[in-house]
Amino acid sequence: MEMKKQSGNEAWSVVRGPWSVGEPRGTAERAKCSRTGLAPTPVLALTGFLLALGIAYPAAAEEKAVPAAEEKAAPAADAKAAEKPAQESKPATPPPAKKFLVQKFEAVGVEPGMAKAAEEAVVLDVGQREGLSAVTFAEMEQTIKFAKTQTETGCAELEKCLVEVRKKLSVDTVIVGKLGKMGDDFLLSVNTIDTRTGAALQRATVQAKEFSDLKTQVRGAVDELLGVGVRKKMFQLPAGGQLKLAVWPLVGRGVPAETADSMTQILSAELNQIKGVGVMSQDDIKAMVSKVATEKKLDCTGSTECIVEIGAALGLSKLVIGAVGKVKDTFVISLQLLETRKAEVQSRVLESFAGDADELKNAIKLAAYQVVGVDYAAKSGGVDLTFNVEEAEVQLGEKKAKLKESRYAQKDLTPGRYSLRVLADPGDYFPLQTDLYVAPGAENVRTLTVQEKTHWYQTWWFWTITGVVVAGTVGGIVWATQVETPAGSGTVTVGQ
Repeated sequence: MEMKKQSGNEAWSVVRGPWSVGEPRGTAERAKCSRTGLAPTPVLALTGFLLALGIAYPAAAEEKAVPAAEEKAAPAADAKAAEKPAQESKPATPPPAKKFLVQKFEAVGVEPGMAKAAEEAVVLDVGQREGLSAVTFAEMEQTIKFAKTQTETGCAELEKCLVEVRKKLSVDTVIVGKLGKMGDDFLLSVNTIDTRTGAALQRATVQAKEFSDLKTQVRGAVDELLGVGVRKKMFQLPAGGQLKLAVWPLVGRGVPAETADSMTQILSAELNQIKGVGVMSQDDIKAMVSKVATEKKLDCTGSTECIVEIGAALGLSKLVIGAVGKVKDTFVISLQLLETRKAEVQSRVLESFAGDADELKNAIKLAAYQVVGVDYAAKSGGVDLTFNVEEAEVQLGEKKAKLKESRYAQKDLTPGRYSLRVLADPGDYFPLQTDLYVAPGAENVRTLTVQEKTHWYQTWWFWTITGVVVAGTVGGIVWATQVETPAGSGTVTVGQ
C-alpha cells in the first residue's frame, strides 16, 4: 500500500495496486475509482470510500493524530512482546533432590537405642534441608522386600514396583556412623561415602558429656559433612602476640598410656615451634604439679576443675588439656585451651580419623595449630608414600593418579585430613582405604601395605584337607600292594 499527499487541495490519495481513491478535504461529493479498462463495482467503491474516510485528515490534524497513534501502538507492541515470552516460557523445573542413604549407626559400648536415636536425628536434619532427602536403611529394606514379594506373587504392576526400588537405590551418598564412649564422654563419628567410587568423602565428630547434649550438636555435624558448616570463632593468637602456656599430660582412653605420653611430647614440641608461643617443659610441669599437689593436698584424677586450680597455683594463664582415644577403628584427639583465671574454655579441637596409630603424630601436629588459633593454610605440606605393589590407582582427596614404581608423592598440599584410596589388581588385592594427615609445613612419609587376597589354594584348610587325602591315598596304596600269605603255608625253623 502506498500513501501520497496532494499539496494543492490538502487531500490524501491512497493507491493500492492499480486502484486509487481520493477525497477532497471537507467534501464527500465525489469518489473516483478507476481501473484501466474495467468499471468499478459498488463494493469496491464503498471499500475505497471507507479507506479514504479512515485516513483523510488535514495536515494540521496529522501532527497530533499520528504521534498519538504511535504512542498508543508502542505500548501495545511492548505488551505483546512481554506477553509472548510469558506464554512461551514454562515454569522452571526444580532440580532433583540429592539423596542420602543413612545406614544403621553402630553402637560401640552403648545401648543400641542411643545409636538409633542419633541416626534418627541425622535423618531428620538432612530431610529438613531444601534440595536434600534422606532414605533410611529400614526403608530400603522394606522397599526391596515389598518388590520381591510382588515379584514372587506375580504383581501386575511389577514394573512400577521396580521403578520405586530404583528410585530408592538411586542415592548419591551414604552416611555411616558409630556412637560410642571415650572415657565418660559420648562420641558420635559420622562420615559420607561416595556410592560410585566407594571412597570416603567427609568426616565429622561430636563429643558431649550428656547424650541429650550430643543430639543437639547433630546439625553442626551434618553441616560439616555437607561442607556448609562455619566453625565457631575461637581463640586466635594475634599477630605479633606472645602466648605462654603449659601442656597438661594427655589422657589415654582406649590407647596405651605410652601412646598418650608420646602424643603429649609431640604436641608440646609442635606448639613450641609456633612463632609467638612458649611452652613450659613437661619435666618442669611434673615437678611443679607434684609440689603443689603435696602442699595443697590435691589429688587430681583428671577433672577440669582440679587442673584449672593447679594451673592457677602455678601462675599459668593458659593450659592445654585433652585426651587421645580410640573407639573401635576410629582414633580421636580432643584438645581444649583453658583460661585458668576465668576457668573457661577458649578453644576446642576435635580430630578423628580411620587408620592406624602411626597417623596420630601427624594429626596432633595439625591440632596444635588449631588449638592456639594460628592460620596454617599457607604452610603447605606433602606426602611421600611407599606401597607393597608396583601398579595401582591412587586417590588422595579428590586427586587421582597412577602409582609409579610402588611410590606416590604429592607436594603443595593444604594441611588437613585426606582420604586415601588405593586400588591394585582386584583379583589379588583388597582395596586400601585409610585417612592421612598433612601437618603444616611437613611431609607425611609412610610405608603402607595393600592387603593381599588369600586364594583358596593358599588357605590352611585346603592344605589340611589335601594332606589328609594324600596320606589316606598313600596308606591305601601300601595296604593294597601287600602280598597275602597263602593259608596252610609258613616258615619253619629247625633247631640245630
